[in-house]
Amino acid sequence: MPLPTIALLLTASFSLGALPLTGWAVRVFSRRDLRALGTGNVGVSAAFIHGGKLAGIAAVLAEMARGIVPVLAGRFCFPDAPAIAIALLIPLVAGRYAIARGGGVTNAVWGLLVFSPPVAVSSGLWGLLVWGLAQRWWGEGDRARLFASRCGCLCTPIWVWVWRQSMPEFLAAAGLALLLAAINFSQGDDMALSKSEQLFSLDDSLDAAICGDKAAKLSQLKRAGFNVPAGFILPSQEEGRGEKEEGRRNEENAYRLLISNSVIQNLKSQIQNRMIVRSSAAGEDGDTSSAAGQYQTIGPVFTEAELLDAINRCSQSYWTSEAVAYRRQRQLPDTQMAVLIQPYIDSKIAGVMFSRNPLDGGSQIIIEALPGGAESVVGGQVTPVHLEIDFSTPESLEETLSEFENNSIIDKSIIAKLVKQAQAIEAFFHGIPQDIEWSWDGGKVWILQSRPITNLQPFWTRTIAAEVIPGAIRPLTWSINRPLTCGVWGEIFQVVLGDRALGLNFNETATLLGSHAYFNATLLGEIFRMMGLPEQGLEFLLRGQKMGKPPLEKILPSLPGLWRLVQRERALNAEFKRDRTSIFLPALQSLEKEEGRGKKEEGRGSSEEEILMPNAQCPMPDYQYLSELLEKAEQIQEWLKPITYYNILGPIGLAIRKAIFRVNDDWLANDSAPEISSVRALQQLAQKLRQAAVSQSDETVSVAHLAQTFSETPALQADFEKWLDIYGYLSEVGTDIAVPTWREQPEVYQKMLISMAQKAEINLVEKRKLGLSFGQKWRLDKCQERASVKNEISEIYARLLAHLRWTFLEIEACGLAMQVFQESGDIFYLEFGEIQQWIRSGASVSFKDTIRDRRDRLVADRDRPIPAVVYGNLLPNSQKRAIELATSATNIMQGIPASIGRVEGFVKICRTASTDLGENAIAVVPYTDAGWAPLLLGATAIIAEVGGQLSHGAIIAREYKIPAVMNIAEATTRLRDGQKVRVDGYLGTVELLE
Repeated sequence: MPLPTIALLLTASFSLGALPLTGWAVRVFSRRDLRALGTGNVGVSAAFIHGGKLAGIAAVLAEMARGIVPVLAGRFCFPDAPAIAIALLIPLVAGRYAIARGGGVTNAVWGLLVFSPPVAVSSGLWGLLVWGLAQRWWGEGDRARLFASRCGCLCTPIWVWVWRQSMPEFLAAAGLALLLAAINFSQGDDMALSKSEQLFSLDDSLDAAICGDKAAKLSQLKRAGFNVPAGFILPSQEEGRGEKEEGRRNEENAYRLLISNSVIQNLKSQIQNRMIVRSSAAGEDGDTSSAAGQYQTIGPVFTEAELLDAINRCSQSYWTSEAVAYRRQRQLPDTQMAVLIQPYIDSKIAGVMFSRNPLDGGSQIIIEALPGGAESVVGGQVTPVHLEIDFSTPESLEETLSEFENNSIIDKSIIAKLVKQAQAIEAFFHGIPQDIEWSWDGGKVWILQSRPITNLQPFWTRTIAAEVIPGAIRPLTWSINRPLTCGVWGEIFQVVLGDRALGLNFNETATLLGSHAYFNATLLGEIFRMMGLPEQGLEFLLRGQKMGKPPLEKILPSLPGLWRLVQRERALNAEFKRDRTSIFLPALQSLEKEEGRGKKEEGRGSSEEEILMPNAQCPMPDYQYLSELLEKAEQIQEWLKPITYYNILGPIGLAIRKAIFRVNDDWLANDSAPEISSVRALQQLAQKLRQAAVSQSDETVSVAHLAQTFSETPALQADFEKWLDIYGYLSEVGTDIAVPTWREQPEVYQKMLISMAQKAEINLVEKRKLGLSFGQKWRLDKCQERASVKNEISEIYARLLAHLRWTFLEIEACGLAMQVFQESGDIFYLEFGEIQQWIRSGASVSFKDTIRDRRDRLVADRDRPIPAVVYGNLLPNSQKRAIELATSATNIMQGIPASIGRVEGFVKICRTASTDLGENAIAVVPYTDAGWAPLLLGATAIIAEVGGQLSHGAIIAREYKIPAVMNIAEATTRLRDGQKVRVDGYLGTVELLE
């Protein structure tokens, strides 16, 4: 072994290590000298921290090459003595530390990787394992990281021995490991120092876990263009703070030691004038806790000494007894405090404003203001100017602003600016009401803070709920529908979220407010976030806006659960057909067989297709018979559980399939939909009636003549009775068992039949012929079967609900005979649990007062305005207001386009499906369901207060090519009978023409 060659290689390695390659890289890319920054180390981590990403990458590449070259030289010159290749890394690392002022870890790692990949990988994995164990012991922080790094170095000789079984190599690796560990102990830690000296800016995208909710929200607003003062954040810190058990005083002193002079100098150089130091703790200004007034704000601050003292006082306020007690009461964990430093705004006027009434979430912006800083307003020691601005309509907002007179404190123009800012900030945060601190310096309105109004939670939305179960709801309906709906949605979300759903209470998915159904937008928004859906999901719930595409990285954790849901959706058709045969058809047959006995006693038979209704009479008004009826009602509800699951998942699956395969609504054949088939059958019967009444097809015939013809023709009466038996389970609101079914009001539909027969031409829709390409037909096939199954599901669901209603009518008949109830319909004002308790107790009871109070409340709730969103658990206490006919300067109301076409005509307000529509009227309805189909068919256009493109009314309108606009809020009160309007189904607008 030639010693001169070895000596030359050792000298060359030392010299190579002495080259300041990393320092050169940082100078080239950032023009900074690492020796004068941070700890003075000229290492790779320091290059990234102080030089930036490009400088760091260049440093990594340079140090990789520097570590690989000696190993390759040693293996080339001494192929039979591989230990020399490892030994050459020792002078390289020594030169790097002694002259180039680096640590040499990067050189050693890449040199070992080239020398023996198994050794390098094993050492790295061991280091990661030690790091994980150290984090469990010490928690996340620099201590665990440094310990793992040193263990990784010291274990390298062991892995050399394991893989190489060579004593010379083991000794060379041991020498290298000891040198690296010694250097690691002696050098400062740039990463730890960077955390204590790092300053974030409000111009950056901030992590609330590091910089606190207050700073994170201000950063979002500033980057969105709102007037937020510049600011810098000293992030929360864990290292050096000591154990909490050692006492709060030790923590405060530890925090004080972590603030270096360079931090203070940097802050003072960034903000030349007066400063204000503000808290930004984790959980402060959060979604569920505000921590208002718990932590200290210090300002104005002038000098560096005052700034250091203010930062420490602010951070120490996190551990005051009041702040600790607040966190305990709110069940918030003790974390850390970030500190926000901003320029001090010399305010002329300042204050706070709420984007909604903080008492009940009403449509009023509340502004409170005083001369000087906002702290005088929030301090509560001085009574500020209090303003309430109603923004329920554009007209009311303009009227309210015009009523304000300029006073010595706040000008009308400033109020207008504040209102605009409040509405814009609430919209920016996806419709969540905001508590905003503001300041006016004589020229600009500055936003100093924005946080959710925490008492206005949860948020309740009518989106979706208005379509699922519209209108005012009676207690019995809700006590049955709520557990069914919440249970199914909970099951679906548990499939997707898995263990993450354990802390969620799905019984809170829906509630009744003002006798109307609302979904919990706060809970659903949290579920959306867990599923990785975009933040616009909350806007979809609160404002009905479209959701964007979810970011892939956020949805990845939910992919297993989504795949499980996809598997369920794919199996839905087969599972439904199985349950249809084994559960639903036998259930319906048993119900119809039992209820058919009464019909046969009257001389009327029943067929398999017929739905029969009991006589709603009580043959034996005793508790034994009532118990049998109760068991029947409970059994029907058991059958409703699985069909409710199909009734929810089926439409979701169809909507997803339509989106994936890009299938238009017009492609789908809805002939089997109850709302379509029932109308078609009634039209055919009307055609028969007309043919029997007139000799010529175009002959004019009176209503009286048609009625006489019908009454004198037994065959027509039998056909009509059969139509009622087949479709009698339908009602105006298919999900509300308190609403009478068609079977219970034959006179209404007989009148509709005669009205249809009076027309010279009856619009019988023929089977459509679509000119679809092969690819379009293939895409349609992927959706058509699901659409047909969805219609079958809807029919079974509605039939079971009809039988449940008829069972309760029998119970009510017994109650009337026993004087438990006073009049028909009383039973629907009781909850199901109350009915169970009454029947099972067998006691004589009276529900008179309870029913009267609930009936009065329902009547009042029907007449009051029902907001689309409720903030908190209280309906806004707004007075009933007169709604102007014109909603804007252009007299145009915007809704959702549901069926194309444009029509001018005269309005007919239809609050029930039995309304006499008249000729050529535009039907204005509160909602649409299958039961509205006969009425809507006679309209020239449809305007609905709620609903979307997949609502029943929209399906009917498209099927019969009737222009329709959905989601025109309060249309039945904003419009009047006989008013002329233009309905544009292309644009989704209703224009007032008079």
